[in-house]
Amino acid sequence: MSEESSPELERERELARRAGLRLGGLCPQCVHARGIESARGSLFLLCGRAKEDPRYPRYPGQPVVACRGFER
Repeated sequence: MSEESSPELERERELARRAGLRLGGLCPQCVHARGIESARGSLFLLCGRAKEDPRYPRYPGQPVVACRGFER
């Protein structure tokens, strides 16, 4: 099974989509965004680009309206 279709990745994408409904901006539409749900049910968007590039914040303030790393 490839990482692109893993159940965990699909769950993270769904969480990002749900967060986007509340937050707006570019991140929920970006392929690098991952949704993270806290134990209390809060949703956060994790930027996957932050793993390799320190110029990107791990949890960018929302809504992000411009980003060099944005990809659909």
